[in-house]
This record gives sequence, structure tokens and C-alpha cells, in this order.
Amino acid sequence: MKRRTLLTMAAAAIGCTVIGCNQSKQTAAPVKKASPEYFKVDAAKAASVRGKARFEGKLPAAKRISMDAEEACQALHKSPVFDERVLTGKGGELANALVYIKTGLEGKIFAPAAEAVVLEQTGCQFTPRVIALRTGQTLAVKNSDPVSHNVHPVPQNNRDWNQQQAPQAPDIERRFSHPEIAIPVKCNVHSWMKAYVGVLDHPFFAVTSRKGEFVLDGLPPGQYTVAAWHEAFGEATQSVTLQAGEAGTASFEFR
Repeated sequence: MKRRTLLTMAAAAIGCTVIGCNQSKQTAAPVKKASPEYFKVDAAKAASVRGKARFEGKLPAAKRISMDAEEACQALHKSPVFDERVLTGKGGELANALVYIKTGLEGKIFAPAAEAVVLEQTGCQFTPRVIALRTGQTLAVKNSDPVSHNVHPVPQNNRDWNQQQAPQAPDIERRFSHPEIAIPVKCNVHSWMKAYVGVLDHPFFAVTSRKGEFVLDGLPPGQYTVAAWHEAFGEATQSVTLQAGEAGTASFEFR
């Protein structure tokens, strides 16, 4: 009896070798991740927010930047260069304030941005001083100077990186995964070089112009907290309720 059982098992093993035991088992298909459902704003109902940022008070004298330590940088300027930490117009209009929707868009996922945002090094300065982009969007850092720079963002919620960039080298391309207001960027070679990168998970943001102006277009109707952040003065907020098709306003005054 035992011998018959052994013969049966051997025959079964031979059968598996010839025809393959796995034929009776279907290979599991790889699980596909469901594509996120992107929120689309109805163009017929889209609203907007526009306004200005101003500084009220007496500003300290602008600090002159010394580039004596780098002759190549100094040779790029025919006139003195001043720090642009606070840049205002004659009426106190405040440039380089990052204005964005802080609350009111929770639960909405927007289609990713395709185009890269460029941060240029020219005249041994970062330009623009303040930029903003989306999570996952490409930041392209360009060196247009005849000297090497060392690009070093110092984030709190994203990965720190530090990379040297020679003159005319290919752009450094990086992405940030998490929202953050705002990431300081410095050059480890030239201590006066500074910039800030705001990272948002939605497309509703702007940086104020030399006239202190900003526009946030294409918003869905709703109740929002609009924030304005400035590297020297911190953040101010304002509540705005937008009806379908409405052009709302928000103004920010820093002291």
C-alpha cells in the first residue's frame, strides 16, 4: 500500500514537470494605481482676487552689497549694488510678497504643472528674489555668470540639497514634494546671494510686482483665507468670500 502511494506521488511529480503545475494557477496581474480625480474649475463660474501689498513706516537705509571678495562678480556691475530684502515704490508699494490661498481649497486635487520655473544666477545674484511653484513641479536653476556658484536651499519640510554649478553648466533641475512657505536659498560661495522658493499644492499664488500688485485668477467660488508672506515682515492674512464670476479684492499692509 505504501509502495502504491509513493508511485502515485512520483507520477504526479512527473506530470508537473511535463505539463507544469502552475497552469492551474493564474498569475496575478499588477495592481494599477487609480489616477487621481483632478478638480476642474468651471470657467463660467471662475472668480478672482486682486489687490496690493504696501509697507507703512520708515524704512532703514538700503544696505550696500560688497562684492570685493569676488572680482569677477564686482566687474559685472558698473554701479553699486544694494540688498533687495525690502523693495518698495515711492508710495510704499511692496514688491516680492508671496500671495497665496492658504485655506479654502482643502480636498481638491489639481492637475500638475508641466512647465519648469526658472531661478537664474546673474550678476552674482539670484533673480527673481522670490518665486513660487507647485509640488512636483520642476525648479530649473540657471547659472548665467562667469563664476561658479553653490546652490543650497534650506527647507524644513522638504529634502535639503546643496550643489555646485559651474559657469554655463546645464541647469540644475529639482522638485519639492511638500508644500512649504518659503524655502530660503543661498549660495555657499557668495554669502550675499539669497532667494526664496514658495511651494504650493495648488495653482493659486502670485508674487507682487514692483507696484505691489498681484492677481489670483480662475478660483472656484468659495470662502478663502488669502495670505501674503514677506521675507522681512512675515505673514498677513485676510478672509475673502467669492461668488461665481466675482472679482474680489484683498489688500495687505505691513508695518
